[in-house]
Amino acid sequence: MVDLLPKIGVEIPCSCLALNTPMTIGTSLFTLDFKGGIKIRVEVNPNEPLNSVRLRVVGHKISAELPAADGADATTVTIEQKDLDIDAKSVLRVLSVFPPKFEQLMVLDFTMTIDNPEAVLRSAGVETTVPSEPLVLSTKNPVQLASKLAKFPPRGDIYKLQNPMELVLPDNPDTTIVKIDSFPIKVGGL
Repeated sequence: MVDLLPKIGVEIPCSCLALNTPMTIGTSLFTLDFKGGIKIRVEVNPNEPLNSVRLRVVGHKISAELPAADGADATTVTIEQKDLDIDAKSVLRVLSVFPPKFEQLMVLDFTMTIDNPEAVLRSAGVETTVPSEPLVLSTKNPVQLASKLAKFPPRGDIYKLQNPMELVLPDNPDTTIVKIDSFPIKVGGL
């Protein structure tokens, strides 16, 4: 099964596209189209070295434009890798050799930056002390995206959110500011 898996040490860039993503800020629902990419490095999975590999995220950034409201400037929402992926938890596993079938679980910790958040937050009923500065949120818990694949790297395969995405202020992790319940993201090798 090892020869079906990508070689250890290889870095694989992939495009990412999540259209019509419903995002709740406070009590307001917005729909966004996220575009960008992710780069992963293939590493040994000591727990299952014969039929799986670990995937370390070495770069991840996607963004979307939030239309302007009330004459305000448009707002960019950016999701990007929080820190170095020190403890890689993402895994690619071979499910069957013939026909080839894989299962991939991506475990991501990231920040979400909302540029020009004043109008968005005001319409969502969220008060902020410094509305003119970008709002930087962090994932409350790691986000998990999973997909069943016929080949790897993926070629436009859909990954589904396994748990709701909750984003919080780093100094107030008990209050969810942004929530995304559905995030079907199309991922493809470049």
